[in-house]
Amino acid sequence: MMNYIWSGMLIAGLVFSYFTGNPSGFTDGLMESSEEAVTFMISLAGVMAAWSGLMEIASKSGLVDRMSFLVMPFIKLLFPKEKDKDTIAMILMSFTANIFGAGNSATVFALKTMERLDASNRRSIYASNAMCMFTAVSMSMLQLVPVNIIMFRKELGSEDPGIIIIPSIVAALVSMFVSIAVCRFFEKRSPRY
Repeated sequence: MMNYIWSGMLIAGLVFSYFTGNPSGFTDGLMESSEEAVTFMISLAGVMAAWSGLMEIASKSGLVDRMSFLVMPFIKLLFPKEKDKDTIAMILMSFTANIFGAGNSATVFALKTMERLDASNRRSIYASNAMCMFTAVSMSMLQLVPVNIIMFRKELGSEDPGIIIIPSIVAALVSMFVSIAVCRFFEKRSPRY
């Protein structure tokens, strides 16, 4: 599907530049945006490398284990039927990485978590309640420091890129609680999964 979307965008750009009498506008825009994308990705890679390193330090120092102990009641509340300790550990690592703003690092743990939840769901064609809950909470997870957004704001010239921390925490909490409530509502309608 994405191939069709990208192809359509490229063809639309070519047609637009042809009919506006500016055929070089398409190639100029393409080259300029490609250069900006590479610069942006390099700066993003630096931030993600720093956060991944901090997560590794937190893991080896035992901070992640202590946080896991603190959030275990929350995990048990969200996933009451989950008994596998390795799956719970993956859920905790994914949530912890998200909370600390290392979303790309969380993706690895999230994929492993979904594999384990899918195996416990007997590879059914239907997602289990635990799989739906994990996806909903992961997508709406609170970030204490939204590193990527702060970096975007700084790159775009914001005078105070960190001013969005408190509003983003409030919005994330509301979003997370709504996601959990919606999942619980549908779990009650189809408890067999």
